[in-house]
Amino acid sequence: MRKPIAIILLSIVLLASLTLGFIFKPLTLLERLNHRFFREGDKTTIIDRNAPDIKKVEGLDSIIAQMQKKDLIGEAGFYQQLYMQKSLKQEIRSFDLDKGEKAKSIPVLMYHHLLPKNEEAFKDNKTVVTVENFEKQMKTLYKNGYHTITLEELEAFLLGNLDLPKKTVAITFDDGYLSNIEYAYPILKQYGFKASIFAITHEITEESEAFDPTILQYISWRDMTNTLDVFTYDNHTHDLHQLEEEKGYLITKSMEEVTEDLMINLQLTRSPYFAYPYGDYNSDTLQILETLGIGMAFTINRGSVKPGDDLLQLNRYGIFRNTSTWRFRRMIGLW
Repeated sequence: MRKPIAIILLSIVLLASLTLGFIFKPLTLLERLNHRFFREGDKTTIIDRNAPDIKKVEGLDSIIAQMQKKDLIGEAGFYQQLYMQKSLKQEIRSFDLDKGEKAKSIPVLMYHHLLPKNEEAFKDNKTVVTVENFEKQMKTLYKNGYHTITLEELEAFLLGNLDLPKKTVAITFDDGYLSNIEYAYPILKQYGFKASIFAITHEITEESEAFDPTILQYISWRDMTNTLDVFTYDNHTHDLHQLEEEKGYLITKSMEEVTEDLMINLQLTRSPYFAYPYGDYNSDTLQILETLGIGMAFTINRGSVKPGDDLLQLNRYGIFRNTSTWRFRRMIGLW
């Protein structure tokens, strides 16, 4: 009689576990975001996973609660909705460690716009990297046995939950320019590389458009949906990538305005990762990001990242038009 009872009890436990979603099922990015919010009476408070106590930020409760009620998915077009579904299917990979060598730190590379060398547009903009140089840099990584990782894998490394090979880099692009799809995507795909695009979601269109090298164009939801095999899409504000008296909106606008903008940004990308426009932020910005449950935020300060670093003030190596082969190799640790 004991065996049937044990089977019945086991079945009940399994059914309950399935109902609660606890059986070997990692949280999706959307679930990670949603699980950071909970209601306490008429207050919205946020779990600070780095502290034992619940952290409350007064004054932001109402705007967070208001933004949570907005149905951005219902207002989305076909490709935007498709992206929101497909982008959640991200998994953390395991890596074979070469001779037991583990990475102690990881260089995070920062790109922006790409154009062929013979194009005259934006010649004076130092952030525009030639396609030829980008391809040479990716070839250097590939030939020297480098692995590329997603930001979710980088976060796991920084939290001490994932070992990575010594030759590992993270590749990021800021702003979400269409040139990233036109030029970077096929090169990255050729080498089996992963990269992340920090997108200004206000600029994202529903449908793709023909690429024009003479103007700045931004990605579409269709582009994003079709390139998830290489790119993940992350946050660069919704509509605050602007300057006011040579200072970024993140530090000139009120905490309420910044919070509302970032809530939209987060809901659209379904990502808990962020890059500061122009590298501008202050203590208020950090408080907002922590309150919203941002997992990692990236600056434009030079240097690699390692476990123990402040996850909301992570370094990156900027790659520019004049970045030499020698300097690039130093950034990734070859010299």
